[in-house]
Formats: sequence, C-alpha cells, structure tokens
Amino acid sequence: MNKEPNHTAMGELNRREDHDQRGGKNGPTVSRSSLCLCVSVVVLGLALPLVAQQSRMYRDGNSWVEETTGAMPAARELRVNTDVGSVQVQGNAPRVSYVIRKRSYATAQPAARKQFEQMHISTMRAGDSDVVEGKLVSRNHLRFGVEFILQVPREISLVKVQTRNGSLAFSSIAATIEATTGAGLIKLDDLAGPVKIASGGGNVEAGNLGSDLTLTSGAADVRVANVGGQTQVSLGGGRVYIGSSRASTIQTGAGSIQVQKCIGDLHVISGGGNLYLGDVDGAVQAETEGGSVRLASASGPVSVTTGGGSVELYKLARGAQVETGAGPIVVEFVGNRGFSDSFLHTAAGDVTVCFARNFPVTVHATSDMAVGRGIFSDLPGLNITQQGGTYSPKSMSAEGALNGGGPALRIRTTMGQIGFRRCQ
Repeated sequence: MNKEPNHTAMGELNRREDHDQRGGKNGPTVSRSSLCLCVSVVVLGLALPLVAQQSRMYRDGNSWVEETTGAMPAARELRVNTDVGSVQVQGNAPRVSYVIRKRSYATAQPAARKQFEQMHISTMRAGDSDVVEGKLVSRNHLRFGVEFILQVPREISLVKVQTRNGSLAFSSIAATIEATTGAGLIKLDDLAGPVKIASGGGNVEAGNLGSDLTLTSGAADVRVANVGGQTQVSLGGGRVYIGSSRASTIQTGAGSIQVQKCIGDLHVISGGGNLYLGDVDGAVQAETEGGSVRLASASGPVSVTTGGGSVELYKLARGAQVETGAGPIVVEFVGNRGFSDSFLHTAAGDVTVCFARNFPVTVHATSDMAVGRGIFSDLPGLNITQQGGTYSPKSMSAEGALNGGGPALRIRTTMGQIGFRRCQ
C-alpha cells in the first residue's frame, strides 16, 4: 500500500529551516562556512597586499630597467626592508607612493628578465604600517641593482628603512627616522624628527636636522650643517664636520674633527687627527692620540689631551687641564668667575698664557730645560728664579700671586720657554 507524503510535516520542516537562516528568537545564526570566511577576511586585513601598481620594462643606455610604480593609503608608519638596493624617501606628499627600479646590465632582454625574477618586490599594509619588501631568491646579483624611491606625507610618524647594501636619502620629513645600511652614501636634509643611522661604511652628507642625530659607521667622512638637538657620532675612522649642534659626543678611530658651534657640553675623541673646535657654550673634553687642538671659546671647564701636537685655547671662562706629548701651548683666560685650579704641561714646547685685566690667580711655573728667554712676564708679581746654566742645562721657575692671588695655575714644560701676557 503506497503512502502519500505528509505535506504538513514537510512544510513545517521547510519553515523551520527558513526560520533558522533568518534568525530565531535567540538572534540570527551563522553557518560554519560563513564564520570561516569572516575570520579569513579579518586575518588578511592585518597584512593586506596592495596591488594598485603598474610595471614596465625598457632599455636605458647600457642597462635594462623594470620599473614598478604604485600608491598606498597613508599609514602612521612606513617600513622598507630590502636585501639590496638604495632607498630614497621624500616628504610633503599627499599619500604614500613609490617607484621601484630593478636595473640589469645584461646584454640581452631575456637574460635581464631572468635577473629581475630573482628579486621579489611586495607592498602591503600591516597594522599601522605601509610595508615595502625586496627579497632576493638568489645571492648572485652581479651587474644588478635596485632603487626604491618613495613619497610620504610629512606628518607620518615613523620611517624605518633597512638595506643590506645601498645608499640612503631622506628629505622633507617630520617623522622619526631609523635606518640601517651595510654600505653606501647617506644624504639627509630638512628633517624635523630625531634621526638614527647605522652604516657599515659610506660618507654622510646632511643639511638641516631639527632634532637629535645618532650615527654609527664603520668608516665614513661626515659633514653636517646644523643639528637642532644633540649629536652622537661614532666612527671606525673618518673625518667629521659639524656646523652647529647642541650637546655633542663625537668619536672617530682616525681622522680630524671640526665643530663650529656647540650649545652645551662637547666631547670629542680621535684615534689620531686634528681637533678644530669653535665656540662652545659648555664644558669641553678633547682627546686625540696625535694631532693639534684648537678651541675658539668655551664657557665651561676645558680638558685637552693629545699624544703630540700644538694646543691653542682662546677665551676660556673657566679652568683648563692640558697635556700634550710634544708641542706648544697657548691659553687665553678671560673670565674669573668659576675659575678653578688649572694645569698646563708639554714634554717639549713653549707655553704662553694670557690673562684678562685684574685676573686673580696664583702661578706655579717650571721649565726643566729652559730655552730662549726661559720664563718671562709682562705682568708684575711673579718671582722668577734660575738654576744651572753655563756648563749645564738651566732650569727656571716662577711663583707669584697675580692681582691678590686665586686658584692655582700650574705650568710645566720639559724643554721650552714660558711667557705670561695681558690679553688685548
């Protein structure tokens, strides 16, 4: 006996399925497949590739170029990480845009294309960062290069760049800049935020920097026009020039250091090189294994040590501690407020000291082997004595309180003459 289908039961079942899909009394329900899809979208949003870009390949002189251009929505940070290539970042743009040029010096286009395929470029959004990456598939990249040129909004908060080998250039950016390169020229200008650079080697050229500069390099010549904040430079070797800065610490394994103006304390160290220091509104500590030292003025105490070289210190408001292995010493004291005990010593060389009018100081001076005039003074109040002479080297000494006396000034030269003058 055939049974007819129960249309009432079937209808009720269909109504329940429709009710579940639209949501029952406990709210809408979501199928497992829909839930997985939502999760996947969220995860992809954390590192979303940005594919709005164009590429073209063309001949440029004796090289082939694959050029990729594109743009990304502006994020709070920009991060560039590449195995090889120069990176240039410029500010004052309405959004983040980029031009990436792979360059091959292969003679034929197919060979150049194969080289281009050995480096993968990706751009994506990861959290608060726009990210650009360059990954080499093969380490054989002879006669091959890459350059990244990026435009960013000036108000971006952080620009962080890392390349294993390539030059760096940053300009017109208010953000904090952190950059690393294995080797390459570094150019900086019109940067408002703090700058921190680490390089295996390569010269550094900088214009106007509005905040702190921290630079470490294996070997480089560094030239900086102006630093609005503090400067810290550490080099394995190379020359350093700073036009103006706030408190600074500069160290090089070998090479000259020149600082025109420093608002704050200045500490410079060279493994072997001359030190040329301008006006310092603070204390000065200068050390070189071998080289001359010259200082235009200082409002704080001064300490100078050189393995061998002349020392010239002018317009000192406070005391001075000077030691040179060989070379003349010239010191000009113009301020007596805060003047402290001072010591000037050279193993071989003349010592000349100039005092401002009415400068109170107590002098103790000795020349073990006096030459020329021995010890002489244009100022009254010094008792100068001599021992030996005629058939043996003469030694001379001077003792006395000038303008009523004050902190002690001790001077010694093993061989040379000592002179005291009034500042003009």
